[in-house]
Amino acid sequence: MKPNKQPVSHSIAFLAAVFLALFLFLSRPASFETLIWKFPRWVDLQEEDSSVTVEEIKTLLDNYQQFAIQEVAIQEVKDTLETAAGVATEIAGDSSHADTSLPVKIVSVEDESYGREDAANVLHPDLLLQGNERAFERLASFFSKLNAPVRSPSLHVFHFGDSQIEGDRITGVLRSKWQETWGGSGPGFLAPAQPIPSLSMKQEWSSDWKRFTRFGKVDSTIEHNRYGMFAAFAQHDNSKGESSPWIRFTPHPRSFKRNQVFDQIHLVLGRTDTASSVTLELNNDTLKSFQLKVDSLHSTLVIPIPQDSAAVRSFEALKISFKGNSPEFHAVGLWSQSGIVVHNAAMRGSSGTLFRQLNRAQLTAQLRSVRTEMIMLQYGGNAVPYLKDSASIRRFGGWFASQIRLFQAILPEVPIIVIGPSDMCEKRGTRMQTYPMLPFVRDVMKSITMQENALYWDVFEVMGGPGSMAAWVESSPALASPDHVHFTPQGAREIAHLFNKSLQTEWALWQAWQADLTLSDAL
Repeated sequence: MKPNKQPVSHSIAFLAAVFLALFLFLSRPASFETLIWKFPRWVDLQEEDSSVTVEEIKTLLDNYQQFAIQEVAIQEVKDTLETAAGVATEIAGDSSHADTSLPVKIVSVEDESYGREDAANVLHPDLLLQGNERAFERLASFFSKLNAPVRSPSLHVFHFGDSQIEGDRITGVLRSKWQETWGGSGPGFLAPAQPIPSLSMKQEWSSDWKRFTRFGKVDSTIEHNRYGMFAAFAQHDNSKGESSPWIRFTPHPRSFKRNQVFDQIHLVLGRTDTASSVTLELNNDTLKSFQLKVDSLHSTLVIPIPQDSAAVRSFEALKISFKGNSPEFHAVGLWSQSGIVVHNAAMRGSSGTLFRQLNRAQLTAQLRSVRTEMIMLQYGGNAVPYLKDSASIRRFGGWFASQIRLFQAILPEVPIIVIGPSDMCEKRGTRMQTYPMLPFVRDVMKSITMQENALYWDVFEVMGGPGSMAAWVESSPALASPDHVHFTPQGAREIAHLFNKSLQTEWALWQAWQADLTLSDAL
């Protein structure tokens, strides 16, 4: 029997229904999570060319420089302070002793944020720190301590991050700029037996030292979680029979000069066995030798350098030697007793979610052994290639939020600044394109940072947004490396200068707020 021929209109209606159903399926919202979540959506199939040209990046960076923010703002502050001081002394009947030094007055910042109404007018929108009022109150508290007449003992800032800050890249520039502004010297804490060369200080060590980390490849023979603030420690293999293992620090020829000036040495140790001793040699002269106390958690040894020592004026070398069983050696710190100190804590391969895996008592003791007044967390890039959907991104955001809460519990009211992931590109077809999930990772990190009363600085937008990394690679000189992930030294300096511009502009705005209060009181 010959089947009846279907009308053409029926076929057209059937195909239209199929295409409509397919369109609705591909247009489903991102939040529609079911067993079919792994299938792509319509927006996922629309691959736009997100490339940015080298000329556009150059124009953007030039635009950033056109905002002479902190210089102008600080001058305005000084003018206001001079006015306030003049009014005050005129009222007092003596205009010959006007004091225009900064600051004229420090007011309480409790429950009161400084005036930031003009921030968007004096700073490019991409460079603005983002956060809620509580977060900026904490930053204001930090500024009030920086503006104290005597910054002693020194204020400490920890810059935690992944391989993007290795070798003291970014951190070193910030340290130099901030020490020029607020005083201080020295490179801060240095991780011993660090295999990645650092511009802050050169290192060499005797044979059979081994470095253990809680990031990257974790050594399964370590049966504890006492890795400390750097999530790493070094220990000599005592079974090799080395009579006096040593680690030696010398100036780096390309280092900032302030890194070579310090008047205190801090040794941070973990587990220490009996019959262990240490000797410190400064410029080939013995500075101090002493027996180490037995400890299984944490000890900090502070060795002041005599002011009449030639090493205070000209540093050549610091050698630390051990006898007996080597302790778990976490860090050596070099800095001056006043001013500001900025520590570089780079963790290659880390996503920034490991801090809760460290021994909390030890981490707390080490961070509180100095006057820690600010924390910077520069992470996110290592998570991007492995996050494939919204659920995994939200889980990562939750883990990262818990790290912020940990630091806030250890250091109450200390400002935390999250420096988000930079642009990263992978090859798709013939073009280098931004990782598809990177903008969503950035959005989640920014959102949870602000929810946790911390501040966010958006490197992704500062660079130029999606596709900008390829243009940074192609720039002349190159601002990023061919892996389309890491900055070159030139690019790292660019990012550091821009972040410094952002923070010092906030400081200038805070200064202006202080000056206005002083003037209103004087009137």
